Amino acid sequence: MVDPLLILLGVFALLVLSILIIVAIGLRRVLEFERLIIFSASGKYKGTRGPGIIWIRPWEKAHPFEVDPTTGKTIKLAFDMRETLVQVGQQDCITKDNVPAKIEPIVFFKIVDPARTVMTVENAKLAILNLARTTLRAVIGDMILSEVIARREHIAEQLKIRLATEAERWGVNVTTVEIADLKPRQEVEDAMALRKATIEKAEGERTSAIMKAEGQKEAALSEKEALIISSEAKKQAGITIAEGQKQAKILEAEGLEEYYKKLADLGKKAEIVLQFENIAALKKFAESQNEKLVILPLESAGAFSFGGLKFLEDTLPSKRKESK
Repeated sequence: MVDPLLILLGVFALLVLSILIIVAIGLRRVLEFERLIIFSASGKYKGTRGPGIIWIRPWEKAHPFEVDPTTGKTIKLAFDMRETLVQVGQQDCITKDNVPAKIEPIVFFKIVDPARTVMTVENAKLAILNLARTTLRAVIGDMILSEVIARREHIAEQLKIRLATEAERWGVNVTTVEIADLKPRQEVEDAMALRKATIEKAEGERTSAIMKAEGQKEAALSEKEALIISSEAKKQAGITIAEGQKQAKILEAEGLEEYYKKLADLGKKAEIVLQFENIAALKKFAESQNEKLVILPLESAGAFSFGGLKFLEDTLPSKRKESK
């Protein structure tokens, strides 16, 4: 016969073991950046738990964060509160001027209210991905190609604003949107490259023409300045010559004035000097190669008288006196 005490101890041990197993199965370690969303067996929301060691009661269930879409198995139970990267991939968009372009945006988002996320959207990451694709096409459709290429930051900003507005009601905060790659299709890119080459060639020709014109202008200005300098030099030379002639005439006039003053001082004897000068002038005239008839004025005869020659000897120093 089995001892009832042993039966009682076995039942108690079995009960304790069952409790320990139940407790162990319900224990979850939740990290600082994770949260558990708990629902009751009836499907009622019971609250958000974590971080730390969390015990889920047997009649409660944690809603999984990530589930394999093919098998339905839970990939990750706790909700990750860190920023998550969504690679949207390269998208074909049409601009306002009907030009196709390939754009690849990347989106960073963060779950700030996991309870709202669970109860408002089935898959937050997939929802953000699809929303980013449709919003990107809407933004690009409002811009022409030149604006799309030149305003990448504007595209990222508009995409972030529209995504943040929609994602806020899901308990998701869109933190950053960047444009990883942006380029038109190959045929458009080739056309743009050809247009750029044509513009650069035209710009080069224009620059060359401008430089040539500038060179011709500078040469003309240099020639003009040279002519001005030459003209100024000729002018100054003419002025100098005129000044010299003026001074020469002034000196000649002063010499004549002095000469006539001396003649005036001689009185009647000045007539002999004048007659002598007439003779000297006639002598020079006679020494010329051409034969001429020299007529001597009667008044010049006095210059050859004894008195006239004596006066000239006394008045004009002779070469003999100078040699002495």
